[in-house]
Amino acid sequence: MTQSITFTQDEIQNWLIDQLAERLEMEPADIDINEPFDNYDLDSSQALILLGRLEKWLGREFNPVLIFNYPSVDQLAQRLVQDS
Repeated sequence: MTQSITFTQDEIQNWLIDQLAERLEMEPADIDINEPFDNYDLDSSQALILLGRLEKWLGREFNPVLIFNYPSVDQLAQRLVQDS
């Protein structure tokens, strides 16, 4: 079993911002943490890839609907910190 690592909400937000910016070929400063992922044209396959990377980074497994139930960087980071 993989050891879970604890991160702060800011660390998770920054990681998500960097991943989104890279995937969408944007500057990290252009990512609004309150903007829904849908507004960045992040389709379901890209969302699942992002979630897979997040699982590896945090050392935890998530239900795939998590990213759809918490559809912004801020909401997702808040939820992940609550789970840690």
